[in-house]
Amino acid sequence: MLPVLLPVLLLLPLPARPGGAAAGLGITARTLSPCYSADLRPASQRLVSAAGCTVLLTIPPLQVSRGVLWEYKAGLREGVIVSYALDGPANTSRPYKNRTRFNETDFSLQIVLQQGDDRLYRFRSESEATGWFQLRVVEPLSEPEIVGNSSVKAGGNTKLVCNVLEGRADLYWWKKNGELLLGSDHIQFVDNSTLCIVKASMNDSGYYACVVRNEVSQNETSFLLHVQSVFVWCRRRDRQCYNGCR
Repeated sequence: MLPVLLPVLLLLPLPARPGGAAAGLGITARTLSPCYSADLRPASQRLVSAAGCTVLLTIPPLQVSRGVLWEYKAGLREGVIVSYALDGPANTSRPYKNRTRFNETDFSLQIVLQQGDDRLYRFRSESEATGWFQLRVVEPLSEPEIVGNSSVKAGGNTKLVCNVLEGRADLYWWKKNGELLLGSDHIQFVDNSTLCIVKASMNDSGYYACVVRNEVSQNETSFLLHVQSVFVWCRRRDRQCYNGCR
């Protein structure tokens, strides 16, 4: 449950401007380093960052006489992150305690992100308010794993499946011995996460890598596949032939 706001801040009126936002007053946000492969450049209106990383929300210089709020909106639900009256300490709501840092000089806000922080954010004072800023929080990808048989007989079919245990991959691609694999009648992909080799030959032996990527991270793993040759031998006496492998 959110703590009760300071009484002076409960009286803050929304600006009487279209959309409730002051002209020229907007939030700028950026992800602080280090943070996986997330884009560290400042953004306005919308930012994509990673769970576990820290984002910094800033506003232009502003004159404030009474107090300010940082607010969030998730669907129909709205709430307060930090309330600050100039004659008292900043008050942080329970869900954000121990993972936010509010600057009482420039009113900037740092948040260590969790998966549930994918929502809209706004700053307002007694006379001005920004528009809503969209923050998208993406879970970084774990190292994938490849599941399949490490050995197959020449002429047989085999399948390698690339699984990601944490996070959601937007892109998959495959490499063999460091070179990008392209689809063909011999090399086939199912939803890009599954690699099928039809009628494997000795040339298909090698290291196969699955590479996965989303908006904030990229990871890969490799798998050694060995294709066994098949040979035929016969006994001269009865001319009975046998198939074998090596």
